[in-house]
Amino acid sequence: MTRTLWILLAAGGSLALLLGAFAFQHLGGLAPCKLCLWQRWPHAIAVVIGLAALAVPGRALPCLGALAALTTAVFGLYH
Repeated sequence: MTRTLWILLAAGGSLALLLGAFAFQHLGGLAPCKLCLWQRWPHAIAVVIGLAALAVPGRALPCLGALAALTTAVFGLYH
């Protein structure tokens, strides 16, 4: 698999989870808790970093995106 495909999968996964959270909130009528709201920020940051990583070569941005995904995973484990 290529670098671009890995980045698209990672950023796309965060985007899918973020869109799913908004769908549960706005279409499903489920109010998110405080930690659920906190989890949205690292996902959004991971998507933005993923888009930037597609344009900029190197390992720094993909590593930052992975760190953002790890951050939201830590929130989820704590939750």
